[in-house]
Amino acid sequence: MSVAIYLQTMELFIEVKGAVGLHSNLEQVDITQVLHCGGLLLCFTNNNRLVVWNPCLGETRWIHPKTTGYSSNFALGYQKNKSYHSYKILRCRHDFQLNNTSEIYEFGSDSWRVRDDIALDCKLTLPNQVSSQGNTFWLAEDRIFRNKRIVLSFDFTTERFKRFSLPKNPPSITSLSVVREEQLSFFFFFFFVNQDGMHCFVSNKMQVWVSDKIDNDAVVLSWSKSFKVDFQAIDRRFQSFMVDEEKKVVLCCDSCPWIRSMVYTFGEDFDSYTETPYVQSMQLDFPPFIFSYVPSLVHIQQE
Repeated sequence: MSVAIYLQTMELFIEVKGAVGLHSNLEQVDITQVLHCGGLLLCFTNNNRLVVWNPCLGETRWIHPKTTGYSSNFALGYQKNKSYHSYKILRCRHDFQLNNTSEIYEFGSDSWRVRDDIALDCKLTLPNQVSSQGNTFWLAEDRIFRNKRIVLSFDFTTERFKRFSLPKNPPSITSLSVVREEQLSFFFFFFFVNQDGMHCFVSNKMQVWVSDKIDNDAVVLSWSKSFKVDFQAIDRRFQSFMVDEEKKVVLCCDSCPWIRSMVYTFGEDFDSYTETPYVQSMQLDFPPFIFSYVPSLVHIQQE
């Protein structure tokens, strides 16, 4: 397996090449999806196996789910202790069932716990998620008010979900991102409807919004519009991005790699626009996903 992990600047990247093996480095696996938190990656293989990987140290650990047979959402995070971080995995269904349950895996005990009292009570509207300070954040849709979009978070220390409001209810919100591990960001496009009321189109204007600093004890998030981009040449099907708020620049890639495999940078100043092709994966089940990765020397707890 070969994985390219790009840094926030487009000129530099770290290329990590190595095999992920169960007992040795001889076994090759195909990764279809990756979640990250604190320098660790939770990888999903094409045969629905889970493996936690620290690319910096070359350590891996295979995780065996408690139950199988239903579609789930996973999240990787950690409980904040005084002297160390205790990593956990959250597993929950992504439907609207009222009787669904959640499961939590603890690395220290190598066991899953069923939590009936923290069932997912809303629909995750997009497949991506972001991690900040050990907690996970998603864009979600309210169970009752289907058109109301929110930010849903899971605190791995208290093991509770928390909801945050968006500054408005944008109809074309695309993705969620983390700024410097301490703020959330999203962008959206404007929709216009023709006079016949039957057809709509997306404008060439995009707004980038950034929250205040994330506080684990906060009950609300304050949002502010960071900058606006006016462009015409970019495909707008993005599912992940990174933003440099100081330089007013966004980095993102096509969500349909079978159409065009390109990474873009663009901002308020159109001179910042660039296109960088990337190698298309043979796994087309999941779109490409961009995130900011910081190498870590945290060891993966072994069984």
